[in-house]
Amino acid sequence: MKTNKYLHLWLPIMGLHALHQVEESISFWQWYIDFVDKIPSWLQLPRISENAHLVNAHPEYFVWASIGQLTLAAVIAFLCRKSEKATRFALTLYLAGLSFFLVWHILISYFTHSYSPVMVTCLIGVYFIPKWGVQLFKSTFKAWFF
Repeated sequence: MKTNKYLHLWLPIMGLHALHQVEESISFWQWYIDFVDKIPSWLQLPRISENAHLVNAHPEYFVWASIGQLTLAAVIAFLCRKSEKATRFALTLYLAGLSFFLVWHILISYFTHSYSPVMVTCLIGVYFIPKWGVQLFKSTFKAWFF
């Protein structure tokens, strides 16, 4: 059986996601409540304000949601382990979603002129996500350009 050349990307991507969730659980939700009035309407995601108040009052909800997200990613990684095409598709979606939220955090921090408590993982993601994307599509890039 041929080994899946993309399996090694799951662990670092999920590690960044887990680190981001830990960082977000520390005090992001209170920060969001404090600065939501400074965030432009085009950057405000539906129901985030409601969820921020709920999570701030009941942090265990966020812990369970984080565990659920990471468990879902692990199950998808397990289900896709035998197919490189499925793994690459799942990792592409995962990286796109993670990138969206990391860039969203950076933008809301920029517009509020205040650094949110998740900037470390956002900046780590700005470095690693393109690197992982290149690893994911290296063979595709070679086929297109060489």
